[in-house]
Amino acid sequence: MVCFSLSGCLPSSCSQGETRDINPTDSLSRAIAEAIPVDTLTVLDTLMPVDPALEYPLSLRYRTDGSLWVGDASGHAIVGFSESGDVLENVHIEGLEYPYVVGFRSDTLLVFTPADPRILVILNGVELHSFPVPDDRPSNNGLQYVTASQNGYYYKVIDDDFEGYIAELNLDGEETGRVNLTGDYWRYAGALRMWDTSLISLSGFLPQVYRIHGFESNMSIDSLALKGFDSPMLARTRQFMLKDLTQPPLLTSAAVGIGERLFVLNMRPGWLRIDVYDTSGTLEVVLTQPNPSFNTDYFPSDLAVRKVSDESEYELAVTIVEPEARVDRFRWKAR
Repeated sequence: MVCFSLSGCLPSSCSQGETRDINPTDSLSRAIAEAIPVDTLTVLDTLMPVDPALEYPLSLRYRTDGSLWVGDASGHAIVGFSESGDVLENVHIEGLEYPYVVGFRSDTLLVFTPADPRILVILNGVELHSFPVPDDRPSNNGLQYVTASQNGYYYKVIDDDFEGYIAELNLDGEETGRVNLTGDYWRYAGALRMWDTSLISLSGFLPQVYRIHGFESNMSIDSLALKGFDSPMLARTRQFMLKDLTQPPLLTSAAVGIGERLFVLNMRPGWLRIDVYDTSGTLEVVLTQPNPSFNTDYFPSDLAVRKVSDESEYELAVTIVEPEARVDRFRWKAR
């Protein structure tokens, strides 16, 4: 399988004998986090269809009608669920290998396939057309990420010993601009997402996100530190930077920006934790599942969020790879 998600050591691999020293900025974030309120999510349901059964759900997005669409990487299929949790559609067409859902344009489903790197445009289970992403990439295809914008797409590719970049594509897949990603490639490993009309690039191994500004002219990129981000893996981040470890730890695999809030999936060992930040990157509230219990096999992979009312009420969905393939849905109303 071509890797388009994140690698690195996971929370469950921590050893009790390892150092707990963290970087000074992480120590400040930890102090902020200790004073932040914790809200418990309200459970809506768990989606574990039997036919077709989910095998390895790695991506999901909400459509504007409230339906939820899940990319099953091992099942080579896209499964659509209604608001009530019923299976609407099982998209399983030729060429749909390791599908990653990147968004919607009206009712049209937009999917990226990383093995033969293409963007597929699908409506009612039928492929309308597809087009390749830029072909200047590593021989092994590297780490690849795609998201859909209102007027086109963004494509990111990174790899060791390769100067990565983010390319802007129009609706026909033609490149209209790019920004180069300089420095250590692992710093840029993470999904692309639209935060309303702005593009953000996740850094799965660092407590920050990148904001991209302009493509055709005045192209630039800056980082937004997540102030208040805390994780038991931060000690391993420091060890990696000191070259005591060969792999950086995975801190987050997904984030969703809506309005004034950025929801970040915090890869904790054992249970679900979602951190909510404001536009300055400051932690506002921590969301957890009811009655969290430690489970070293728990591994969430992606996050989708939609606003369901004008009173700051949200629906959140999380794909779970282990201990069993499923999708958990929750509700949260901001205080």
